[in-house]
Amino acid sequence: MPKNLMWSTERFSGCHRHEVFGGANRQHSIEDGLVIFLLPEMHNMSNQGIHFNKQFKEYAQKIAQKTWMEYYKKTEEDFIKRYGKNFL
Repeated sequence: MPKNLMWSTERFSGCHRHEVFGGANRQHSIEDGLVIFLLPEMHNMSNQGIHFNKQFKEYAQKIAQKTWMEYYKKTEEDFIKRYGKNFL
């Protein structure tokens, strides 16, 4: 694993997969490729993890939305139709 890597779009041994948009949007997140791979400590094994750190979660959601809109050539309105909320 690269030094100091806390998250990646590639899977490394020991990393946990995290769907950036969970709950009702978990399947959309998987279908659209909006998943990241995190070290266990950055996922759910410490207070710094994305499940417990609101700033980290919101940061990941913003990047994911921007990436989705660029990759699929969609607008904020399109994102809201698919995910129900604008995270930017």
